[in-house]
Amino acid sequence: MPKTSRILGQRFLLACLCSGSFSVAVAASAQSPGSDQGQVPAHSQHGNALAVAAKAPKPIPDIESGRIKTGLPFKNPPMISSRHGVLEMRLNARAKPVTISGKKVNARVYSASAFGKDYPYSFMPPTIVLDPGDNLKVNLTNWLGEPTNLHTHGFFISPTGNQDNIFVDLTSSKSFLYNYFLPKDILPGSYWYHPHYHPLVEEQVFGGLSGFIYIRGLEAFLPPDLRGVTQQFLGLKDFQVNRSNSIPSDNINSDSPTNRTVNGLVQPVMTMRPGETQLWHLGNLSADIWYDMEMPGLTFSVIGVDGNPVDQVQEATTLLMPPAKRFDVLVQTKNVGTYQLITREMNTGPDGDTYPRTLIATLNVKGTALSPLTLPKQMKPIEDLANATVSRRRIFELSENDTTNQFFINEKEFNANQVDATPVTGTVEEWVFRNRSEELHPIHMHVNDAQVMSVNGVPQQANSWLDTIPIPYATQNDAGVSVPGEVVMRLKFRDFIGPYVFHCHILAHEDNGMMTVINVTSPDSE
Repeated sequence: MPKTSRILGQRFLLACLCSGSFSVAVAASAQSPGSDQGQVPAHSQHGNALAVAAKAPKPIPDIESGRIKTGLPFKNPPMISSRHGVLEMRLNARAKPVTISGKKVNARVYSASAFGKDYPYSFMPPTIVLDPGDNLKVNLTNWLGEPTNLHTHGFFISPTGNQDNIFVDLTSSKSFLYNYFLPKDILPGSYWYHPHYHPLVEEQVFGGLSGFIYIRGLEAFLPPDLRGVTQQFLGLKDFQVNRSNSIPSDNINSDSPTNRTVNGLVQPVMTMRPGETQLWHLGNLSADIWYDMEMPGLTFSVIGVDGNPVDQVQEATTLLMPPAKRFDVLVQTKNVGTYQLITREMNTGPDGDTYPRTLIATLNVKGTALSPLTLPKQMKPIEDLANATVSRRRIFELSENDTTNQFFINEKEFNANQVDATPVTGTVEEWVFRNRSEELHPIHMHVNDAQVMSVNGVPQQANSWLDTIPIPYATQNDAGVSVPGEVVMRLKFRDFIGPYVFHCHILAHEDNGMMTVINVTSPDSE
């Protein structure tokens, strides 16, 4: 039975886990609600179930839309880089026609401007490049005809005011100035930006509203001769079109045939020289679907995951990427030849979607050979929480109602004014996620990343902290009793107080309830 706005899954885990004036409503200041079942201080009506998507766009005739072109040359997204510790830029979000790999479709996309240069509306917007400690100012103007906002996915940063505040309610035709002060200890690597206005997140991200952020500094952990290698950004998104040649905004079916793209190109062609080493930043910037990446004949040397440099560099033949997952990898070629970057066939569970084996890009290795550089063995030692003092243990159960398409955490749907946990800065908590459904849920933590301690009772030797963690689905034991999938993780609550969320990053699940608020407090407020 086709799944609308859903995706399920299980074969994943050990490889993934190892490996001016602005007329908007903003969340109030972070006050402790006093208990773990309290209320967030009154804020906007963000999350109002009555939020309505914009009206349907004007159809594009088939003769005007054209056909998808494959085999086009690979291109990186445009780059907008900070200068002298500051980046001031504008983003505009709009529903409009754009061309994706030769085909004109109605989408929901960003344009940008910075340092006097304009970047047109595109399915793959510019990559924002920053240094730790930078001040990033983004003036976001909403032309979508529906509310939106902006989330800097993976940032270790304040969740309040005009920083990474997902409770901002930016109505259409209004602007909001985001003003991010990046900590000097924010870790280098791949992050991304996308809307987070509940419950319109899936349709806005699926429509094209997502792009890379890169925090420089990962190179400093590499041997000197690897610090200047070519870097490539591979933003993975998919798109479907309906009869009007529009990307759907409702009834999105994650099990339907789809067009997988790299930076808005279908099956582009990349080139490298024999023996060459490149640094690839791979990000699943899509709304719902998974990638199980493989490049037969070559391997991925994983040096970063979810914006965290790894402890030990790992050689991987596959990279399992739920929605929101990022990997920073070194790719070193060998012989002249043609290599295929594919996503492998996936059956994502008893009630899940089925994805066919799909070519993502072709890599042609040709030209004068280079002497291979020595790849690193280690990047940055992990701050291991295994021996930390645990101040509190919490259990979060994930479940769903297939009939009504509702998703729950501890049997509750998302309520923007309801708090499920009030951790205290300076403490470490242990959280147990139990998945009672028969589909996989990749849980995303805002602000503070987590260390995985065990999966289905099997202890894990963590290689980095993570911000997106798959929770295995329930299975039946020999007696026919359903046994929930389980992940135990630890989080260290550092620096930042205020209300923020964690949720399933299958965005259909988030929009339909699988998200909850935590309100981090300080010891002084206890």
